[in-house]
Amino acid sequence: MTLAKGSVGVVVTALCFCIAVEGWIAFAHPFARLPVATIEQGELFNSMRDIAKQTSDKNSQPYMVLLGSSLVVAPVVQAESQHRKRAIKRFYERRATACEEQLQQCISLPSSQPVQIFNAAVGGGMASDDYFVARELLESKHKPVALVCGVAPRDFQDNLVPGMYSTSAFQILSNMSDVKNVFSDESLTLDKKFDIAMGRVSNLWRNRAEVKSFFGLLSKKLIEKACPFILFEKYGGTSMALAPQKDGIFPEEVKGTPYAYPGYAIDHYEPKKTCEQYMRSYNPVDKRMVDVQFDYFDRTLELAQKHGVDVLVVNMPLSRTNKTLLPPGFYESYLSKLKSVCATRNVQLTDFNNSSWDKEGNFIDTVHISAERSNAFIRALMESVAQSSLSVALSGGHKQQIGAKSISNPQ
Repeated sequence: MTLAKGSVGVVVTALCFCIAVEGWIAFAHPFARLPVATIEQGELFNSMRDIAKQTSDKNSQPYMVLLGSSLVVAPVVQAESQHRKRAIKRFYERRATACEEQLQQCISLPSSQPVQIFNAAVGGGMASDDYFVARELLESKHKPVALVCGVAPRDFQDNLVPGMYSTSAFQILSNMSDVKNVFSDESLTLDKKFDIAMGRVSNLWRNRAEVKSFFGLLSKKLIEKACPFILFEKYGGTSMALAPQKDGIFPEEVKGTPYAYPGYAIDHYEPKKTCEQYMRSYNPVDKRMVDVQFDYFDRTLELAQKHGVDVLVVNMPLSRTNKTLLPPGFYESYLSKLKSVCATRNVQLTDFNNSSWDKEGNFIDTVHISAERSNAFIRALMESVAQSSLSVALSGGHKQQIGAKSISNPQ
């Protein structure tokens, strides 16, 4: 009996300790300060924190949110750095004032309460990520008045993504109610399903790989100090090549934050490497992934409709070179499904993937709008917003809608 009581005490103490650790992680965010890559240092976590901070006040201005992948990120942040005439922290500065100025020129907004625009798009984002981001914002205390969702074929088909459960949006924004969708995937082992479920309950479990990486880095540094010989490879020198050396940066070490500079494209691969990457992403087609992603896309539109928030869907431009990488018939199938879902949910679809925007000169790497063309793209995008049903919500309902018709060829 004494042993049993003692065992219960140990269990209770252990549970209290675990709860205390989980609470500390949830409120103090220690992983955001580790010198290794963590999801709390990534784009999604910090963009959501910045948007929440700027829109949390009860007297905050109405705001519109841009959703999507790096195809949306690139022109928005490139135009923003040019507009502000300074470098901006890509992950931390999510206010899109360049978009706001262009929108103000396209639509007469109340000067006393202009609409703010925030960039919630993330590099590598998929349609499921848009759903989790939209849900977080739509169910917040101060929800947006409108959403602009930029999509492209890779948002629905990407063989380089193991599954929707592997993305930063799922890791950060999902909860136990989302696990049932993952469990329906018969290709996942019981161990993987357990891992995903535990990650919805425990922050420490979800970030255990980052903790392991951190202690591994500490161990390397301690060994290096104690040993006079060169033991580890680091990035260093003028070429920043990975090689055995005493000075430099360990591969798992993270320093600084990505910036966008006026007149320069954000970080990107060379066109050849980008094409190789997208060739692997597109081929072969994973029908189940496409179906899952379109289901999340539909759920995003349904959720916005439930909250009374208008959505404009934008089919993002791709270069003609990139479109040749798509499997035969896939783009036609993708566009047909996109139109069908938007029509079912009575959501306007604007198609920028046309002869005006798919020229090679508009892109820096065949998929991302170049810095030189970013302002023109943002201007065209805001003109499309002004010509959509969003114009009513953005003007506070005090003016007539400026044409909620379908726009198929924005110039």
